[in-house]
Amino acid sequence: MKAGGSIDRLRDAGGALDRAALASILPYGDEFLFVDTVSRLEAERLEAWFRIPEDAPYLRAHFRDLPIMPGALVVEGWGQAGTLLVRYNLDDHESKVVLGMQIESVRFPSPATPGETLRYAVALRALDSRAARLEGEARAGSRVVASLRVVVGIMDRVAFEETIRTRHARPTSE
Repeated sequence: MKAGGSIDRLRDAGGALDRAALASILPYGDEFLFVDTVSRLEAERLEAWFRIPEDAPYLRAHFRDLPIMPGALVVEGWGQAGTLLVRYNLDDHESKVVLGMQIESVRFPSPATPGETLRYAVALRALDSRAARLEGEARAGSRVVASLRVVVGIMDRVAFEETIRTRHARPTSE
């Protein structure tokens, strides 16, 4: 199938992808999906949104008296949006696994808090059959929460799953 074709069919009348569409594309359970909607998806750019829930368990613990969205989860959400952008550019993306390989740079100039909505902007800077380079930012309103440059790897799903199964089947030494 042509790159983007199977994903384009999931868009609503306005061209957006909702959380249900994203859950059918991205390999994350609801508790670990940090993207609510994608409002813009083109070959080299994506814009996505995530409202930080006020009752999320991770916010009660980070920090107990002053909850803020963990920077690692901001990176995760932005990365999930980025993997969608990469998948959009792959023929037969369903047969691939897209995983983070390298965080080239990340900055957190401002924290995000419960109830705020993050806007992820992701640009595809390079893509070949084995990897992609992404860059962009996460914003809460006009504030930059994170700016990022990341490399993701692209692997055959069957071969990757076999590698993981083989690794887990090996006896461990004590």
